[in-house]
Amino acid sequence: MKKNEEYIVTCIDENRMGSGIVKIENQVVFVPDLLKDEVCKIKIVKVKKNYAFGIILDLIQPSNYRIKPLCPYKTCGGCQYMNVDYAYQIEMKSRQMKELFHRNVKEEIQVLHTIESINPLYYRNKAQFPVQVKDGQILMGFYRKHSNDIVSCNECKIQSKEINNIYQWLQSHISIQQAKELRHIFIRASKNESQVVFIGRDDSKFQKLSNQLMDTFPKVTSILFNFNNRKDNVILGEEYKILSGRDFIIEECMGNKIQLHFKSFFQVNPIQMEILYQKAIELANLKKDERCIDLYSGTGTIALAISKYVKHVTGVEIVKEAVDNANKNKELNHITNCDFICQDATEFAHEHKNDNIDVLFVDPPRKGMTKQGIEDIVTLKPNRIVYISCNPDSLCRDLNVFDQNGYECQIIQPVDMFCYTTGIENIALLVKK
Repeated sequence: MKKNEEYIVTCIDENRMGSGIVKIENQVVFVPDLLKDEVCKIKIVKVKKNYAFGIILDLIQPSNYRIKPLCPYKTCGGCQYMNVDYAYQIEMKSRQMKELFHRNVKEEIQVLHTIESINPLYYRNKAQFPVQVKDGQILMGFYRKHSNDIVSCNECKIQSKEINNIYQWLQSHISIQQAKELRHIFIRASKNESQVVFIGRDDSKFQKLSNQLMDTFPKVTSILFNFNNRKDNVILGEEYKILSGRDFIIEECMGNKIQLHFKSFFQVNPIQMEILYQKAIELANLKKDERCIDLYSGTGTIALAISKYVKHVTGVEIVKEAVDNANKNKELNHITNCDFICQDATEFAHEHKNDNIDVLFVDPPRKGMTKQGIEDIVTLKPNRIVYISCNPDSLCRDLNVFDQNGYECQIIQPVDMFCYTTGIENIALLVKK
């Protein structure tokens, strides 16, 4: 097999990256946007030692699950499944999660069917739009896959309608002089409020625009300018200035009000987030006399959600601003059985290793747990661990380490948080052996 050769092939499977799998001369070839059982003509574009990559030239026999793409801006690369029937996306993700965890962790793990979304479009509550001026034209949209080129668009099918409306207004009101000062525009929308953050070098040209924006959109209660003169790809800088309103918005989760600073982490799919947390609570089988730990608790969303089901919850977080935010959220909701501690997790684990911890919740970043983080949890000796993960691969790795340290994964519940993309969230229940 050589580059630029063409073949007629039948897809035998799909991988988790949104590519179909075919075999040519016993060598695996990955073909983006190809579905199982489809017949097509492909062109080989890259050949590696043990596998190759191809592109579709002609789709000869399409799958029954292929649909007309819902979005015309396919080159942005954000949504890998815009041409796939949503019910089939759920079937794919369910099958892939079972195969992954049974192959890489244990065959005995009960991997449940993926929980689908009732609103798979217009669900995201946060967007970061890059901004450039090129050849005298303002470019706003999303980066083309594997590049820094901007794909300009008028709408995103997975962003909330409020975000789309604000974005469209900004497209038509930002001047070239303003755009030259920007790197990104960040927009976050809650149920009742919205926030806009201009990210760039100089804020001097944005006050009038800010006032117009707030007059046009009643739900916008927070407009800021975040200063970023860095030469790398980090989006947010350290310093910021309030242009209008305040530096936070109010969101809701599981009946609790959550004060969200623009730098605060919050799940991007608010409807599925509540389903995710409710399912985590069900798997934990919480009881009114139990004590829980929410490790790396951030602004306290999970801790506050589980507080009504147990005797006491302790949130542990090293970032002082996040702890301050969590305490404000606790007061905002008049919750008295929840404490937030600003402390290194390792120090906390050793100080509280003799406490009787019933359940520990952890929702780490995409890279998963560190070796030290797992040691900290094992030191605390909780009876049950509920591990929420947005990365199935790092979850596999960590479940095996936990197993070596006396904690067996019994159940995994996939949740489709990132509809029309290859992303997926999983809840794992681990029990002390």
